[in-house]
Amino acid sequence: MAPKKFAGRDTSGASGGDRQAPLSPLIHGRARLLILSFLLRVPRSHPFTYLRDELGFSDGALSVNLAKLEDGGLVRLNRAFVGRKPQTLVKVTAKGKREFQRYVAELREIVPGLGR
Repeated sequence: MAPKKFAGRDTSGASGGDRQAPLSPLIHGRARLLILSFLLRVPRSHPFTYLRDELGFSDGALSVNLAKLEDGGLVRLNRAFVGRKPQTLVKVTAKGKREFQRYVAELREIVPGLGR
């Protein structure tokens, strides 16, 4: 039996449609997938340093991946000073939650047998 063709998003343009390829590359990267998963598991603002320590990333790796997620509108970064120290708070946006849910739905469609 031939595998079911995925009817998700196709950005190749070859089909002439405006579908996009499945599994958003913005989310599919290991680091960004971990960041969004963590933020959605505990949906509130988290200090940058807490995320760094919980996820085991370097400052640079976390910063680069958060910038990509922020550029895509999936997270919001609020920068402020607490006393004299800078603090960055990170929170998933409504768009980030929707895109992550879409990502999971596409993954379930691609991989048979994944439960809910």
